[in-house]
Amino acid sequence: MMKYLTVTGKLNINKYGKKELIYDEEILKFINELNFNISVLNFDKKLDLGSLKKSSGLIMTGGGDIYKYSKKKNDKYRDNFEIKLFNYFKKKNKPILAICRGYQLIMNLYNCHICKQKGHVRTTHNLNINKSRFLNLKKVKVNSYHKFSVFDVPNQFEKISLHKDKSVEISEHKSKKIICLMFHPERKINQKKEIIKNFKSFFK
Repeated sequence: MMKYLTVTGKLNINKYGKKELIYDEEILKFINELNFNISVLNFDKKLDLGSLKKSSGLIMTGGGDIYKYSKKKNDKYRDNFEIKLFNYFKKKNKPILAICRGYQLIMNLYNCHICKQKGHVRTTHNLNINKSRFLNLKKVKVNSYHKFSVFDVPNQFEKISLHKDKSVEISEHKSKKIICLMFHPERKINQKKEIIKNFKSFFK
């Protein structure tokens, strides 16, 4: 039986005005390593919530900035669409993985403090992981590609791992199956096998 995940991506509007989702090669490989297929999302029509019933969970991917910072029309459309997806999967108590931009979007939805921060673009750093419900790791060396960092989380979330500058690199919802990562688990990263194993269990 085929298993599906709903996965967001970069939004492009082609020369004919048609909206298209574009997935990075790394995220496609990541989904394949989790043994899932991507469920089809149609950006040109009103979101059909019924079409999401067969989906096992949601991945809100990175790539670019949220509308609050970019002021691009594409990002505004993408933000609104992803917020609808987030609210649906949260209400249905299905797993949600938010990566980088997706993490920032969720925190912005809760009016949390996000700001531009130096030292996080095209670099790596070590993280200590504190009492995660979903990551069976104590330490991990991660990649970093973001210009904006999260510095506080809503009351419903726990701070799981902090950067040395006190920005929150990993957070988790206290009762629901929601994990937010500022790094990219789909890209080159130490302990990739362990991370894949953890997310297989997360979306099980």
